[in-house]
Amino acid sequence: MKLLTSTLATLMIISVATYADTPTQPHKPKKTLEQKKALRISKINARLSKIKKRRECMSSATSLEGMQSCRVAKNRNKPFKLKKGMTFEQKKSRVIARIDRHISKIETLKSCIQNALSVKDIKACRPKNHGKKK
Repeated sequence: MKLLTSTLATLMIISVATYADTPTQPHKPKKTLEQKKALRISKINARLSKIKKRRECMSSATSLEGMQSCRVAKNRNKPFKLKKGMTFEQKKSRVIARIDRHISKIETLKSCIQNALSVKDIKACRPKNHGKKK
């Protein structure tokens, strides 16, 4: 019985030691500032291109249904509604103005990241309440 117990204990020690020696994740080299900036700017450019396509679609729309088809997938089921006394052209101009404001914010963020000299500067480009909804 002592032999069996000591053999099991030895096997457990060996397996624990072997497991502890193998790294769980390979070490990733840190990205340089230029690599981080390039990655963020490429993501921003992708967002900008999608928003600009949506703006072009909205500006060429001739009806509420046409504007509806330009919306992002998650909002396509929400119909556009006109408030009392509002015309289609007024609604269209408000939607386009909102898209333009969004584009200008993103372009400001892009220029901030391009001009950043450190990682702290990149983080400072973000708005304070980024990702938080009211």
